[in-house]
Amino acid sequence: MRLGRIFFTALVVLTLGAAITVAAASAATAHVGGPAGPAGAAPIAQAAGQQQCAEPYSTTRDPANPLALPVAPGSNPLQGAKFFVNGPAHGVAAKAIAQAVGLNPALEPDSESWAAFANRLTTGPLAGKLAANAGLANKVRQLSKIAAEPEVQRVSAFSRGGKRGGVFLQTQKLLCKNIAADPGSVPILNTYFLNPAAGHCPRPRAIRAASATFKRRVNEFVDAIDLRPVVLLLETDSIGTSSCVQRVGSLGIWESLLRYEISKATGLPHAVVYTEAGYSDANSVGYTARVLNAIGVRRIRGFYTNDTHLNWTINEVRWANKVSARTGRVHYIVNTGQSGAGPLLNKHPRRQGIENLCNPPGRALGPRPTTNTGFALADAWLWTSPPGNSSGCGGGPPAASFWVARAVGLAARANGRLGPGFPSQPY
Repeated sequence: MRLGRIFFTALVVLTLGAAITVAAASAATAHVGGPAGPAGAAPIAQAAGQQQCAEPYSTTRDPANPLALPVAPGSNPLQGAKFFVNGPAHGVAAKAIAQAVGLNPALEPDSESWAAFANRLTTGPLAGKLAANAGLANKVRQLSKIAAEPEVQRVSAFSRGGKRGGVFLQTQKLLCKNIAADPGSVPILNTYFLNPAAGHCPRPRAIRAASATFKRRVNEFVDAIDLRPVVLLLETDSIGTSSCVQRVGSLGIWESLLRYEISKATGLPHAVVYTEAGYSDANSVGYTARVLNAIGVRRIRGFYTNDTHLNWTINEVRWANKVSARTGRVHYIVNTGQSGAGPLLNKHPRRQGIENLCNPPGRALGPRPTTNTGFALADAWLWTSPPGNSSGCGGGPPAASFWVARAVGLAARANGRLGPGFPSQPY
């Protein structure tokens, strides 16, 4: 797995957006008691700007309905949630469609929803353009399979150039500006702070040196969310790639930082939180459960799997069920973004890693995002990053770039089956 992990660590690097204007002061951040970062520093909310839009939510968490949904969800807190679907101004697949039909996404309003934009494609000049060009029409049809689904929003160590306050501002942009494309929806946010802060396979000294910056970014992230309902997918690849950290004697301090992030996230009154747990073809069930227990997974809803891999969904379910059995029967989410054809296995797994993770050809969209998984402990299938994002190798564009040709191929081969022997699911 070593080479594959390195390649896909590159995939999750994402720099988002331009700076937004700091709005008038608000006392809303006081509700979560956000820490001030390094000793003597100004509070994050003062350094980066106060809350920039209204957040009319209670300071009290309802354990039966943590996302403050209009209808209580029952045993699965995600059930019935309307997850954020991006529009053509910011959604990666929707933007690609706009560009394909001759529009400039930068001129599209933040408030234009995917549904409204999709309707524009069926009438008037845009419909005529598609009717006259079968190739273009097919491209739009395939990309629409991705654009129509919830888009997980990544906040990383690279947000706003990695500067102090950048995570706060980027998170506020997503929650105050981008959300205008789908008002009333619940955003799904993914973090990537730890791996880029400490570097690949860091030794204890390197992790300690990165700790203050990591904690500051976590604090900014939590302060920016404040009272808003969100689903959090914490720390891409943090446990999946941690066996190397274990080998160099850094696992204890690595776990302490993950424990810190979980602790801060539990202070959010309307967040449902999952932490990354790896993939079924990497670390063992025992190792994964041991790390999850060490970082406090029982304090949150559970974990998510397959985040940077393409394993069959059923393999992830079987593995996750075993991990859950050793972690107090916590729940989980499986990434199904590129699992429709399963993984492309390497010929020399000891040297190359089990899976080819370098923009492997012939892959397909997997099961659509849903909370109706049919498995008691599986809260949802989600696409934890946009299908079509490049891993930065294998002939593709730079890491995290949306590669339109790859996205079209994934969509054209879309197959929602769970694994070998399971029926195909039409798209």
